[in-house]
Amino acid sequence: MAVDVIMPAMGATQETGRLVRWLKQAGDSVIKGEMLMEVETDKSVVEVEAPASGTLARVTASPDDDIPVGQTLALIIEPGEDLPGTAEPPMSVPRRKGAASARKARQSAARAVAAPAAGPGTRRTLASPAARRLAKERGLDLAGVTGTGPEGAVAARDVLSAAAEAGAGGSVRLSSMRRVIGERMTLSKQTAPHFYLNMDVDMTGVEARRSALRQQGVGPAPSINDFILKAVSRALAESPSMNAAWTDGGVRRFPNVNLGVAVAVEEGLVVPVIRNADRLGLEELARRSAELTRRARSRKLKPVDYQGGTFTVSNLGMFGVVSFVAIINPPQCGILAVGRVAPRVVPDGDDITVRSMMTLTLSADHRVVDGVIGARFLQRVRKHLEEL
Repeated sequence: MAVDVIMPAMGATQETGRLVRWLKQAGDSVIKGEMLMEVETDKSVVEVEAPASGTLARVTASPDDDIPVGQTLALIIEPGEDLPGTAEPPMSVPRRKGAASARKARQSAARAVAAPAAGPGTRRTLASPAARRLAKERGLDLAGVTGTGPEGAVAARDVLSAAAEAGAGGSVRLSSMRRVIGERMTLSKQTAPHFYLNMDVDMTGVEARRSALRQQGVGPAPSINDFILKAVSRALAESPSMNAAWTDGGVRRFPNVNLGVAVAVEEGLVVPVIRNADRLGLEELARRSAELTRRARSRKLKPVDYQGGTFTVSNLGMFGVVSFVAIINPPQCGILAVGRVAPRVVPDGDDITVRSMMTLTLSADHRVVDGVIGARFLQRVRKHLEEL
């Protein structure tokens, strides 16, 4: 019996997925559980398993297609089985010697159906999968892009360069990630009454601690952001009102501190989650943060990696940003924006001195917390950073 290959749902709010590529082609034998295709969601690229064993047939979706969740992309048929609506099994398993050439012919025909042939006088432009996706998103014709890859193939950098030269004119097709970011941030600003608090933190001690750890040479030293994540997770454990969300039934306080870390990627922003962050030591927290960041940038996050966050930290200090205001990641009630660490002249009793300072800006949902709760939370973060 034929089994449908459908576009799976990788998250509760996912409506569509983008087919990145087939790992098997029409006519290929597949085994249940074997990786069949790669699908791009708004968070990552996920490998999808074959739902049954048999032969892949009737492939109706091509790479870069946006497909609704639940829609059939192909069929997997059993050996000797007729395709629904056909009289003969076009890709049956050979039953006698000498049938190998016939099977190859049938497989070639099936592939030809799955991938339309170029017309007379046309030539398919050599390009990487990433370049094709970027060109489609930006509405560029690959035939007009000069390739710098092997054998003149168009690479992703070539598409980005061509798009920049084309200027700001024209419309750009939204990626799944950019569309979802726009929808969620609009919802956040329309429904959550934001208020903002900022506080300066003396990071001189943190820098000294990092320097000492580097000199010890036992593995890579935690980053400035790792120290911040540790301080925030401890402050959230001490401030349960901030580790909460607004719901239709009232305010929900989360039992665990699952800290989201905003990571910039080519298409926008993803927020992988460090679970039970307040229970982790600095080294383990740094290791998990680095691993999630690496997987986020390579689009290899799994749904469990970015679901269930209770609070988010967004750091732009490495780009030289002094301070900024972030939009709350719903349904969370707060997000902490982190600026750069830089020398500043500050008061020192009756004198002045130079210290390494950083500005934190809290965006909070006024339905869940008020200014005093937010201020006390920031004080706790500052205390944990300054009293190492």
